[in-house]
Amino acid sequence: MRKLNRTAKLAFFTARKRQGDATRISNTTGYSVAHVSNVLAGRRSVPQTMANEMYNVSRRRMKNSELAIA
Repeated sequence: MRKLNRTAKLAFFTARKRQGDATRISNTTGYSVAHVSNVLAGRRSVPQTMANEMYNVSRRRMKNSELAIA
C-alpha cells in the first residue's frame, strides 16, 4: 500500500472537513488556528505533521457529498 503525500492528505481532508476541525488540529499539532486556516485556504504550504493530523482527524468520515445524499 502506498503512502499519501501532503497534497493528497490535504485533498482527502478537504472532502471530509467539518466545523471545528481547524481548532482540533491546532490543539494537537501546536500550530495556531490562524496558521491552520491559512494552510487550509492554500496561502501556506502544508507541514508534514499537520498533514498527518488532518488525515487522522478525517480518515473514518464519509465525504461531504456522500453525507448529503444519505
